[in-house]
Amino acid sequence: MMNQEQIEELIDRSRQNDTIAFAQLVSEFQTMVFRLAFRLLCNEDETRDMVQEIFVKIWLSLDKYDGRCRFTTWMYKITCNTCYDRLRVLQRSPSAFSSDFAPANENWKSEENIEEALANKELQDLILRFTGDLPPKQKLVFTLRDIEELDVAEVISITGMTAEQIKHNLYQARKQIRAKIHQIETDL
Repeated sequence: MMNQEQIEELIDRSRQNDTIAFAQLVSEFQTMVFRLAFRLLCNEDETRDMVQEIFVKIWLSLDKYDGRCRFTTWMYKITCNTCYDRLRVLQRSPSAFSSDFAPANENWKSEENIEEALANKELQDLILRFTGDLPPKQKLVFTLRDIEELDVAEVISITGMTAEQIKHNLYQARKQIRAKIHQIETDL
């Protein structure tokens, strides 16, 4: 993992059209961007396309990064905006998009016994699947707060929403996911 000084150096070199420096930035942050985009889009092929588009946007916008926030926060914002725009398009034409949800191999750790770890993994897979059914704003806020575990200030910076809007969308997302999990439990 690079330190902030190394990241800043690569950003400066990239701004001077050093494609090797930018390739190092991509290499460093590609997994993070892919993970977030996949969690928002829930479709691997769609995510691959969006990640390419996101890094093109980052390359073209590097001169706008002013260092007032962390570079990762700035990239999260570009990633979220790009995916959110795509989700709105896909929501208008659902036939253009079929969710082939297959949870990524996550490192969700459990220090409990094997059965409990398996139950936790199944619950996490369900939550991720149900996240795919949320409206775009709820999905965005839920992913950033509950899955990526960002603090409210970062979510405000990334989404441009107010704290109240974040709270409302997070509440609605959690409520919807809880209801779906409860429905499965009552069906068993």
